[in-house]
Amino acid sequence: MKKQIVKEFITVKKVRYLPPEPEEPPPPPPPPKRWCLAVGSCSLDMITIVNDRLVPGQVARTTDGSWRRGGPAANICTVWRRLGMECEFLGVLSRMGAFESLRHSFQSDNIEISNCPMTNHHPPHRSIVVQRNTDFRTVLEFADRRQELTYQQFVGAVDYQKYLWIHFEMRLPDQIRKMILAVRDFNERCPESKITISTDVDNMNPDTMLAASMADYVFIRKAVMHKYAYVNGRETVCAAREKMVFERKKYEKSLPPKNPYVLPDELTEDELCQPAESNQPIITYNNFQDGASCLLKDDTFLKVAAQTPAKMVDVNGNSDTFAASVIYALLMVKMSIRDALEYGARASALKVTAEGFDIMRCMPKDLVKCYYA
Repeated sequence: MKKQIVKEFITVKKVRYLPPEPEEPPPPPPPPKRWCLAVGSCSLDMITIVNDRLVPGQVARTTDGSWRRGGPAANICTVWRRLGMECEFLGVLSRMGAFESLRHSFQSDNIEISNCPMTNHHPPHRSIVVQRNTDFRTVLEFADRRQELTYQQFVGAVDYQKYLWIHFEMRLPDQIRKMILAVRDFNERCPESKITISTDVDNMNPDTMLAASMADYVFIRKAVMHKYAYVNGRETVCAAREKMVFERKKYEKSLPPKNPYVLPDELTEDELCQPAESNQPIITYNNFQDGASCLLKDDTFLKVAAQTPAKMVDVNGNSDTFAASVIYALLMVKMSIRDALEYGARASALKVTAEGFDIMRCMPKDLVKCYYA
């Protein structure tokens, strides 16, 4: 009996002094939240919708029209929010009383504007006359360089770790080119936090084409096709690619050589037009008559059928809707480039059927649901 008690006592003693079990490590902190940024302008749009085209000297009255927040970058943020995506706007805002309602509209839509520089100058505004049931509109814009975002303001306001996608409105091409180069430098330093760059183009000036050639996605506006009399979307995107390659080659040739003792050979015009292997943007174009066209980096051409709307009420912001919808489809829904083009074409066709962007709340969040809507 005594031996059994001693044995049990020793067993209890051994269990008592066992080392504690190792604790599980705490879970890693969640990654920081990242969203999209639109860089450009915000203006007060005074939109008037008329039935017939106006002529100089004519006095007409209409009951359709509105005042709302405008500007390509601000419109893209509005479409992103209507589709349910978090975003931020970066541009020069005015402290004037007439602009106060626009600042409140940003806050009501939950669009971040805390990094926007403020100015005491008069806010930019646009007078837009839209003709009903047509693709015709007349825009008169008031703006100057004091109301444009500069490269220094961009660098001082942007924290690159916060963004997945940055879209630039092509306002001042020389400043936009510096901003894009700053983002590309960040992508080289931190490839794990790479930022996708996109921009829109409304002309084919040399400075504009040079800045656009440094982006990942380029959205061509309909004004380019009308201004340069291109036949269709394929000719438009191919001409834009050729112009971008030419200007990019000229820019790289003008840079100082890495070895100052070796002079670069002179390049002919044919060599300047040859595309490079890398760093070619994806170029897209969309309109109602021709559909959406796209030229990939390897010069593969994609075509999406036209999405003709049942009626056309307000075409203002149609190109912005297409660009914002394509970015949403690529980034949030993870669509292929072809499906994203069709989603953007359907979204732009839906937008023109009503005034403003509130109808974008009815846009399905997936391409499959668009076929059953």
